[in-house]
Amino acid sequence: MNSGYLKLQRNLLSQPDIIDMYAAEGATGLGLYVSINLYLSHCEGGWGAYTGTQMSVLAVEGHRHRSDVKRLITSYGLFVVDDEKKRFTSYWMQQQFGKVASKMRQSCGTPARTYHSHAEEIEIKIEKENKEKQSACVCVDDTQQPEEGGAREQTDYRNYDNYLKR
Repeated sequence: MNSGYLKLQRNLLSQPDIIDMYAAEGATGLGLYVSINLYLSHCEGGWGAYTGTQMSVLAVEGHRHRSDVKRLITSYGLFVVDDEKKRFTSYWMQQQFGKVASKMRQSCGTPARTYHSHAEEIEIKIEKENKEKQSACVCVDDTQQPEEGGAREQTDYRNYDNYLKR
């Protein structure tokens, strides 16, 4: 890969694994995904170190936690992790290096996610939606308007850690 460019497919956000990641992680997850791939583009053959130190470096560069980086690598089927050699790559990166994704899945280590048929994916998605519907509730306080002269509590999302402690 000597061109100095990465090819970004226009239908990137239409690919099933990217859709899953984007739905869960949002635009910041997509940015982290691109950032990780930029790192991999500088590694020999598109394979980067899968070590705690490297995960920390990627996290600091992406202004995220190391657990966020590891989750992105292992949860959405976008990367292949070779635990034996402590390295990882992405399907996108291997395409940049001219590898075919189907051959890579067979020869480059364990995929970071179990792959399902399209029908199984739809079934799993429906099951998740049903679970979410069952656990959803609306509190009376959420539907009432604030009393005149009073103000509702405003949540400060700038400090996400404090928000989670509530």
